[in-house]
Amino acid sequence: MPGGSYERYGLTSNPFRDLASESLEDVSLYHVNQEIDETLRTIKDEVFDKENRAVVAIVGPHGAGKTERLLVTAAEAKDRNAFAVYYDVPAKTARVLRGVATQFQTVATSKGKAKLFSQPAWLRAMVGLAKISDEKYDPKEAGKIIGQALNSTAPSFLMFNDLNNLIESREVDAFAKVVQEISDMIKPGVLIMFSCYPSYLAWLAVNHPALSSRINRTFVLAGLSDDEAALLLAKKLLVKRLVEDLDPIYPFDREAIHLLNQAAGSNPRRLLELADLAVEYGAAHRSYRVDAEVVNTVLAQRAATVAASAGKAAPSPMPSVPAPPAPSKGSKAPSDVGPKATWAES
Repeated sequence: MPGGSYERYGLTSNPFRDLASESLEDVSLYHVNQEIDETLRTIKDEVFDKENRAVVAIVGPHGAGKTERLLVTAAEAKDRNAFAVYYDVPAKTARVLRGVATQFQTVATSKGKAKLFSQPAWLRAMVGLAKISDEKYDPKEAGKIIGQALNSTAPSFLMFNDLNNLIESREVDAFAKVVQEISDMIKPGVLIMFSCYPSYLAWLAVNHPALSSRINRTFVLAGLSDDEAALLLAKKLLVKRLVEDLDPIYPFDREAIHLLNQAAGSNPRRLLELADLAVEYGAAHRSYRVDAEVVNTVLAQRAATVAASAGKAAPSPMPSVPAPPAPSKGSKAPSDVGPKATWAES
């Protein structure tokens, strides 16, 4: 579709085509503050002022805004010249500790601390961690080295994004012990933040209760209200505006945003995905604006497409086999849940 087709909405292009803005350059521009962000702000200010230390978990399903809040913190640390290490925990990848240590070295170099003849002791120790050849290491010693690095560079921030990916790593238990040791080491002026799915936090409570008990605050992300959804869409639209004197949410109206947010389950990423489809449809069909009629049409088409895809993927009929009994409501997960468990979140 030619880019000019969006001009009817006063836009240069579809502002929702890039669904996620997960970079330090623009994360603050698109971020919508919710109630938990005010509490997070207080915690971060105390760390910046070296008045307190904290271990914080940001919990929610895919697309709820976990990564965004870690990146907002990293951006704030950068603006205030604090030492901040942000690490995306890779899925199905070994040697997580090496990756973290290497990231510490990268940040130290950018801060001018990696001088050839006057490296601080913590950085020399970090170089050793980055050279570990396998997953067999002393978690306590590794945690001490990282904790000393954070204390020496305070105010400092250590952020692990998607800590639930550890479940796919052979380091799952060893690295949890590393984080536990770091938590014991840190002093006022240090903040450890990590994001994960709710299922991983539950697994952590069963399999690593010592680390779980060291989490000072757990923030479970709530969905967007309709007003917050409108603000998120307005922020995205603003960047692509050709005409300034328009309703900030145009071409949407309030009813359309309500329907989109409801269909998205108040999930920010899903909201942007549906807004993308709605703007695309409205522009293609020369609709004056993206109203409830347009949104309902798009949602119906999407539901039909999903149903058709599910039908094509359905296996041929097989003899029925009795399913194992489901656990009773409120039952706890077994304590021997292993690293091969599934942690995908819808």
